[in-house]
Amino acid sequence: METLTLELLDVTVSQAVMELQAALSQHPLDPIQILLGPDEMIRHNLLRILERSGRRVESRRHGSLWQLDVASTEARIPHPPPVAIPLPVPPPLAIPVAPAHKPILLLRSAFTPGDPALGRRLLLGVLQTLSREIPWIGLAHQGIDLLEDPTAVQVLRGCQDRGIPVRLSSESLLFLGGDSGPFEVMEDQEWQRLLGRGGINLV
Repeated sequence: METLTLELLDVTVSQAVMELQAALSQHPLDPIQILLGPDEMIRHNLLRILERSGRRVESRRHGSLWQLDVASTEARIPHPPPVAIPLPVPPPLAIPVAPAHKPILLLRSAFTPGDPALGRRLLLGVLQTLSREIPWIGLAHQGIDLLEDPTAVQVLRGCQDRGIPVRLSSESLLFLGGDSGPFEVMEDQEWQRLLGRGGINLV
């Protein structure tokens, strides 16, 4: 049984997820070696997918790079009955990225038009129900105004507690002023590249 090697050194989170899903679909029994760059978000998402699929993973660090060694399905089940071995799944023509796997970028602090207070409550209600599969939430432009609302900050902290990082636009913080608080500051080129590829949901 040969080991499949995936090199995911210069990809987005969405691209890495698609590559891994394709590999698991096309090679359900084979061991996989995955080479990753230093992006913790990509590694976190891939480990979560592998954990849900029941594959045993060993992580090794080589300088700024990561190597994930994914055990074969046969290694995980020493004596599987013949009827339990799944047939290889034909490779699909395209593997769509589920909307839940896309990050969310908030460019405003409330749903509009209408009553701003109602729009804020509706937006915070959405944030409180987000799936843990969301890679991260970004705040940019008018979305930075949420940092001035203690209730909104509490909701955003709750998202982080559920494993959804909250990231702030560096340019918006610089232009509008304000403190990043407990949240991470990101370079705007990152979400702009994702937006250009259709890899982010705008609110």
